[in-house]
Amino acid sequence: MMSEFLRVIGVAGLCVVCCAGCGQSADVAPDPTVVESSTVAELPVVVVGDTADNGLANKLKFKAGSGESLFSVKPQDDGAKLVDADEQETARFNVSGSKLKIKGADDVVLGYIVASDGKFKIKNADQSKELWKLQRQDDGDWKLEDANDKLFCKIKRRDYGFEIEDDSENSQSKIKVKDGKTSLRDSSDTTILYTKDQVSPIAFACMGLNPIHEEPLRAALMTMLIINRAR
Repeated sequence: MMSEFLRVIGVAGLCVVCCAGCGQSADVAPDPTVVESSTVAELPVVVVGDTADNGLANKLKFKAGSGESLFSVKPQDDGAKLVDADEQETARFNVSGSKLKIKGADDVVLGYIVASDGKFKIKNADQSKELWKLQRQDDGDWKLEDANDKLFCKIKRRDYGFEIEDDSENSQSKIKVKDGKTSLRDSSDTTILYTKDQVSPIAFACMGLNPIHEEPLRAALMTMLIINRAR
């Protein structure tokens, strides 16, 4: 089901910011589903190396714009697993420190995600080759490049969440947070994927990174950003 959905939209193949030391009262926690224009550019990225302090605490369920259930990310003791609408496992994500191993339903290793200082690298199955890197910029925007530093996508902060542009700054999709729902919308503002569970918009943006064709890699990248509380 998930593969068919992604094929239809042109693709083959989320979180509270840690406030320790930031001066906030311990009994006041920001609502991660609310993005305000006055604060969106100030949200930091936090890379957590200890999986005991990860940002994936509950099951995250994702639906098509029509409301049809598509897939879920379910937390596990060693990371997370990806299941389809029928709760059948399609991929497993094993996390150790700053590294996430991606395995298919057949237990074959498909690749790795490595997190470091606001940068997330996707590597192949034997970790001999870097495939992609998603990196946060000083202004709070993000960019997706390949192993040769070729720019493929810019992910720009907006008052509603994020906008994904190609390397020529053409709008590809938007991630909007509104009324307790985070949605991925195409260039015509049609919702193609959404969740009512709490997920950071930049993590959800990974599902709109079309240059990463492999479905498990995009879902794994999203999961790693969630676990690392990326903003």
